[in-house]
Parts: sequence; C-alpha cells; structure tokens
Amino acid sequence: MAINDKKVKYDSGINVLGSIPDYVAMLEFICEYTGKKFESEQAFSFRTHKTFNRFLAAIKASIIKFANDNQKNMFLTAICSDDFSVREKLLVLFWQLVYGNALFAKVTKDVFMRAVYQGRTSLSVIDVLSLLHHIKETEDGELNWSEETLKITASKYLTMLKKMNLAEGKTAKNICHPIITGQLFVYFIRWIIVTCPENRTLENPFVIFGFMDNRSIIERLKKVEYLPLWQISQMGEDVTIDLIDHE
Repeated sequence: MAINDKKVKYDSGINVLGSIPDYVAMLEFICEYTGKKFESEQAFSFRTHKTFNRFLAAIKASIIKFANDNQKNMFLTAICSDDFSVREKLLVLFWQLVYGNALFAKVTKDVFMRAVYQGRTSLSVIDVLSLLHHIKETEDGELNWSEETLKITASKYLTMLKKMNLAEGKTAKNICHPIITGQLFVYFIRWIIVTCPENRTLENPFVIFGFMDNRSIIERLKKVEYLPLWQISQMGEDVTIDLIDHE
C-alpha cells in the first residue's frame, strides 16, 4: 500500500518508520533537510542509507507534515536546538507523529496511552494487533492487508516506542514513563493549542498524549514561572488556556 494513498485514512507508514535504525540521526537529517542546520555526520549517514528514499517518503508523510506554520516552527526549533536533550527531542518527535500519522495516533490513543493511564507496566504485539484487527473488521476499506503485514505493523509500532525511549525489552515491551521536564511541559501546552487552536481547554484531543492527568496539568499551569506564558480561566475542572504572544 502506498504511503500517500489518499483513499484511506490509515497508511503503512509505521512499517517504514519502524525500520529506521537511528532516530537521532533521522532528526539530524530533518534539521539539514529543512535548512535549519548544516550537514552533520549523522545526517550524512542517514542520507546514504540504502533505503533512504523509502525513509524520506515516510518522513514527509508522517513527520514533516504540519497543521500550520506555528507548529512547524515549534517542532523544527525544538529538534534542531541544543537546548533540548536527546530524550526531550524524541518526545517532541512522538507528539509530532501523533499529529502526522493517523494510524500511529489511533494505536497510541487506544492502546499505549490507555495502558499508561491504567497503570499497566507492559505492552505486547497482541495488544496492538487486536486493535488492528478491530479496525480492519469495523472500518470499511481500512487495513486491507495480509495477516503477516498486520503483525509486522504491530511489531514495528512497539519498535518505534522503544526508539523514542517509551518502551524497552525484546518481546513484551515494558512501558517507560517519560519525565516531562519544565521545557517539555511548556512545549506540550503550546503544541496542543497551536495544533488544535479551536479547542483551548483540557478537552483538546491532544491532551491525552501528555502523560499527565488533568489535575497535574492544572497544577503545573498555575506555577509562577509559567504565568508569563499563558492566561488561564478556570471554572471547577473546566480550564481555558490563552497563550501570550511575546513576539
């Protein structure tokens, strides 16, 4: 199935992205490709990989596809900045994939994040494969792939999590809970508003991907050091966030 098949909601991008050997090198390449950095050794290594063309097509379809210029600038600034650690950049990548690839977002929301919030400690291929079967059976025209391809997709999804430091292990993957640093928290709040500006509340569809419950988010939003960044209106559990433009 072609990565850019417009006739279906879900494509096979996960299979390609899960095969990319080094996500740090991939981010370096994206910085070079978008003109944010000069060529680096890691980017050169990525660009000369034998399956580079497949990688590039998947990157264009699932990562460097943006909701608007603000989201684009946020993402590229973060991954190309020395201010963000490698772990922070990989979580920024995770959030961008949630926006850019519909199947990655679906599996992440219905399998991975559900497990995180339920307090589960591990995921298996069966967990992901069960959802893929459900999609194939209930959504007309979606995932009309062989059983082998579905199994590969499930496995590659877990591989992607591992490469972004969100899982570890060989077969059953242990879930790794990321540390949401102050820098990542600010990025995430700005990112959900920029990505979905029509919903500036905690009902924003991207809030679920933050690894924080609503109470924790509200507590952090109110911290003194963040007050210059946004204005908050709260009525009970209903919170509206207005970003403050410093430009």
